Amino acid sequence: MYKKTVTLFVVLVMLLAVFTGSALAYKFALVVHVAGTPFWIPVIKGAKEAGDLLGAEVQFMGPEEFSVEKEVDYLESAIAQGFDGIGVAISDAEALDEPIARAMKLGIPVVSFNIDDPYTPNERMAFVGQSFTIAGNVLSRELLKGEVIPENAEAVVLIGEPGNAALEERCAGIEQIFDEHGIKSERFSAPLADPSTAIDMLKSYIRSHPNLKIVAASEFASAFAGMAMKELGMKPGELLIAGFDLVPDQNQMIKEGYVKFTIDQQPYLQGFQTVMLLYLYKEFGLSPTDINTGVAVVGKDDIDKVVKLSEAGYR
Repeated sequence: MYKKTVTLFVVLVMLLAVFTGSALAYKFALVVHVAGTPFWIPVIKGAKEAGDLLGAEVQFMGPEEFSVEKEVDYLESAIAQGFDGIGVAISDAEALDEPIARAMKLGIPVVSFNIDDPYTPNERMAFVGQSFTIAGNVLSRELLKGEVIPENAEAVVLIGEPGNAALEERCAGIEQIFDEHGIKSERFSAPLADPSTAIDMLKSYIRSHPNLKIVAASEFASAFAGMAMKELGMKPGELLIAGFDLVPDQNQMIKEGYVKFTIDQQPYLQGFQTVMLLYLYKEFGLSPTDINTGVAVVGKDDIDKVVKLSEAGYR
């Protein structure tokens, strides 16, 4: 149903463009804080496919490893190059405010995607992405559902990019539910861009925490936790593990039972709808509006079907 709705919407947009005589020659930039992870594959696919449908050029840019400072540099470069519209993942609550404001003053519309900054003044026009605190709540509730948790059980909340606003919010949402259930938790950072190091770090963490029962990741390091379990000779289910996003390692760990489930924020939509919003504003003056891309829980029963879509770049 959703696919049909999107298709109809795109057809209507293109018909409007034909009737208005548009040359469809816009150039849009999508700027992120860390480009070197597989998470962005469906985002890029969605953005490129929206651009292809509209005849617009779309460029995806950002540092290979997490860096707010370098993301600001990429944003400054996009502004200097005169892109017709910019999508940006607002990875820091303050660092990107000034260049976003300057872009808007220059007539370059800015829409945030994947990560937003709703708490401090920021002039972005809209946000396309997940409600992060709610997503964290959902992860904890689903992880605890139907489980008997020992009184002395401990939990670890993984955050691969400390300071990343979206991940911080997810962590807060996860911890909120743990607190309600009296489950002791702490945060731990394992690098997302270096799986082998992350797995070694998590093996050491698991060994040194005999009461550890729950691993809740604010991103896809849940896959690394599952791989660490496997390398340690542990059986699926000895630890309760869940996280976010559909990346190959995550999908495999769900299939093998080491990860209970993942939450898909449907990143294809984040790329597709960001480009659409920028285009509609530039072409027809339609003000961008927030779009929540959802909380889709994917477990062992669903993973085979979803993996096919993930491999095609849509999930």
